[in-house]
Amino acid sequence: MRTLLALLFLMFASATHGQLLDALALDSVRTFRSLEKALENPDQVYRLDLSGQKLKEVPEGVFQLKNLNALDLSNNKLKALPERLQEFKHMQEFRASRNKLTEVPKSLCRFIHLKRLDLSRNALTGLPKCVGAFHELVSLDLWDNDLAEFPEEMANMQALRFMDLRAIQFEVPEMEHLQELLPSTKIYFSQPCNCGM
Repeated sequence: MRTLLALLFLMFASATHGQLLDALALDSVRTFRSLEKALENPDQVYRLDLSGQKLKEVPEGVFQLKNLNALDLSNNKLKALPERLQEFKHMQEFRASRNKLTEVPKSLCRFIHLKRLDLSRNALTGLPKCVGAFHELVSLDLWDNDLAEFPEEMANMQALRFMDLRAIQFEVPEMEHLQELLPSTKIYFSQPCNCGM
């Protein structure tokens, strides 16, 4: 019955130029793992997985998929993410772990419906202040980056429940400050360093 409801929702969404999917519908849609296949019927693509394809940049064809709600670019060779990503008005899940990213582009902050963000295992050194706009974000994975700066605006991320900061060196006061910023969030830290000792 739930699958039938999800399919009916998708049919309706497609008829109205498919939009933001609810959690059940997004979990039920097909995951495309080939951009070529996805481009055969671009309006029907809500979830695309391009992980592990040795990409050095995001392929132009991705931007034809106007209804994309979930995009996985993990395990590639991306050094930067294009500003054009902000075109995806309905993005709910975005993964770009295991790349070579050094910064989070402000364009990602336009993902106002984002629920899950995975940027683990990159070389990020800080987060932009605009991450405070992630009002619906539930899960943030930043494990194994070079993060040293966290904007105070993170306090606006009221929906955040899980944040992974393991394999990043923190002193105890930094950990306490982050927990104060996000009191409703379970933050996973590695053991604190004695960096000032």
